[in-house]
Amino acid sequence: MRSHQSETILRIVLCIVLFVAIGMKDSTAFRPAGIVMIDSGVDTLKVLGQLVDDNKIFNNQLSVKYAKMALTVAQQRGSSTDLVDSYKWIGKAYIQNQKDSSYYYYNLALQLADSCHLTKQKVHILYNLASLYSAAYNYKTAISLLDSSIRLAELVNDPEGLSNAYIALGNIKFNVQDYENARQMFETALHTAQNNSLYRQMGGAKGNLARKPFTDDTRTSVSLQKDALNDLRKVTGAEEEMAYVFINIGAQNSNPDSALFYYKSALDLAITDNLPKVLFGAYNNMAYSYLEKGDVQRAEACLKDRAIPVALEINDNDWLASLYDTYADVCNKKGDYKSALEFQKKAMKARDADYRQKGIDQVRLLSALLDLKNKELIIKNEEREILVQRNRLQQTELWLAIALLLIAASVFTIFILQQRNRARLQKEQIDSAKRIIEMDESEKGRTARELHDLTGQLVLGVSGTIENIDMIDPEVKEMIKDRIKELGMSIRQISHRMNRAMIEHFTFSEMISGLCADMKKLAQIKIDLEIPDEFPDLPNDLVLHFYRITQELLTNAGKYARNSEVKIKIFADNGTLSLYYSDNGPGFTMEEKIKPSMGILNIFERAKLVGGQANLTSAPGKGTSWEIFFPMGQKNVIKS
Repeated sequence: MRSHQSETILRIVLCIVLFVAIGMKDSTAFRPAGIVMIDSGVDTLKVLGQLVDDNKIFNNQLSVKYAKMALTVAQQRGSSTDLVDSYKWIGKAYIQNQKDSSYYYYNLALQLADSCHLTKQKVHILYNLASLYSAAYNYKTAISLLDSSIRLAELVNDPEGLSNAYIALGNIKFNVQDYENARQMFETALHTAQNNSLYRQMGGAKGNLARKPFTDDTRTSVSLQKDALNDLRKVTGAEEEMAYVFINIGAQNSNPDSALFYYKSALDLAITDNLPKVLFGAYNNMAYSYLEKGDVQRAEACLKDRAIPVALEINDNDWLASLYDTYADVCNKKGDYKSALEFQKKAMKARDADYRQKGIDQVRLLSALLDLKNKELIIKNEEREILVQRNRLQQTELWLAIALLLIAASVFTIFILQQRNRARLQKEQIDSAKRIIEMDESEKGRTARELHDLTGQLVLGVSGTIENIDMIDPEVKEMIKDRIKELGMSIRQISHRMNRAMIEHFTFSEMISGLCADMKKLAQIKIDLEIPDEFPDLPNDLVLHFYRITQELLTNAGKYARNSEVKIKIFADNGTLSLYYSDNGPGFTMEEKIKPSMGILNIFERAKLVGGQANLTSAPGKGTSWEIFFPMGQKNVIKS
């Protein structure tokens, strides 16, 4: 009776909350979605779950609030199935902005589903956990979780979960550029969806198969995407997927009027269904289509009056950076180079804020993953210790001699387990270091691309400004413009060398020689480089780490030994790649060496990751020298 009364009170409170939400007014076209009435004839949990879905993107705080209300209802009902659902909804609400909290609640859902044998629930929980591991670039664990989800989906005959898992696997394979396996995953998902009339999954699979490199012909790609639209129209709740398909078709259309038709179709869905990211993409592409038609005024209105205010309101720095960048192109088209430069600066500032926030989210998620693993190891060790103690007591009651033997065997077993745990922990630390370095390389690659793309706009803007300045001597103006162009070319060359793709375009000797040439120009350092023109075929990961180490050595020389002479000798002999570095700079004391800088730590870590060795020697007034040795090994390819 009390449970029924409590549930009735909760529904009344929920209705009041919903009426208040309806009364709130919003200044933009977007308002919190999912405001509905709840009566005794409707399942409260299902309504709250729908509200979580409707608000998780645009009003995440409201989505979290609904998820917690669902948890309260589930706890009052006392149903394990309802509790698992409520944990999943909280995990779904947190996945936008707090992935570590999302991971925590999905784990609670998995533990409860495991203990209550809710196999069908586990299919979807494992799928969501895999998406979190993918966000942390731990693709190995993500693939393992998706494989488990597939096996369980086949066991309980859940074709929807099966198709979703194959699509997720296909996206992971696509991200690591394993396109053949990615195609197989998407085709398997499509086949499963077609056999079970799952139109949403059919549309998703077809949309993925329409991408390059699966479909090189534009007509075939557009035709496949139109088929995907027809499938998605047959189900409710697929408006976001439909909108993205409209945008993709528009982007492949060479006729700007036809492209605008598809972008406007996507925009209608975005406004109707509260899809801000779709809105940004539609307006951004519409601006370029209007520019192509020469309608600068409408292009500017798409950004200034429509997209940018919404992006500022929801603080979406990722899209703000892109929208500001597009606005800069509009200003360039108008000839307003000063405004173009200002918006390029705003784009860089927004991109930096976005990278910082994503970096914080990644660190928090990785920390949560590592904490959980450490707790699992502690629990396992404690369980093993309890088991050993029980065995000791039982054997002591029987025969003291046998007990002594068992104690000895137990001690030996514990020792072996500790050794294995140490080895496992060391491996996890190395894997973590690899992931951090991979994230650093990805960040450098993104920075290189941004630097490369921005340089042309900056050079154009500055050149245009100088062109409008009246100077007495025209030769001075031309000289300044030439110097600016030279600076732009130098920055582009540096951006090329920051990107790991340089391994595919330059030889090892060209990369090192170019790096030394850059440092000579930038830091005015005297560098005596001795390096052969040709080297054996070196593994890509070795080349990348060796290049970054050399870059770090020259950076330190530019900071602390600017007026000294740097000598570098690089050669390969007996299966070992060797680097000898020395400078006659100020050096440093042994106490400083005990607590090295982050740059020195990176040199030691990179050498360790490829099985190499780094030796540092330095003393005050006697300069600094390094001896670094890398085993050349077999050629492999760096995973992205």
